[in-house]
Amino acid sequence: MRSGGYKTKNREYIIEILNNNINTTLSADNIFDYLRQKDIKINITTIYRNLEKMAKEDIVLKFPSADGNKTFYQLKSHGFTYEDHLHLQCTKCGKVIHLDCDFMQSFVQHVKNDHNFDLTCGNSILFGLCDKCRKNCNKCN
Repeated sequence: MRSGGYKTKNREYIIEILNNNINTTLSADNIFDYLRQKDIKINITTIYRNLEKMAKEDIVLKFPSADGNKTFYQLKSHGFTYEDHLHLQCTKCGKVIHLDCDFMQSFVQHVKNDHNFDLTCGNSILFGLCDKCRKNCNKCN
């Protein structure tokens, strides 16, 4: 388990759930539902408070939903840089793909040179469907 900040059992539960879903973003409601399924009683306010504190401590990443009405969280991975690349987020399953590709530096430079704009990638998200959800949607049609 990761360290950082004041440790409580509730915080440990939340980190465990985030760690078990490392490639997906989760909302406070998702975490509340996971805990309820395990008969662990934590109120939703405690979950929000812990998530916000962990975001300030740079333990979790915060992502807005595509419509901006919800916030999703993801546990940061050790040794991974988040500030210098874009993120792709599936609007169906919540999966986040870190677009940490070689072309990112040239893309950032292009935006600066051709559009006179300094891009901050750390909180930048492009929304769409991941391969798995797109294939499942195609089967529905």
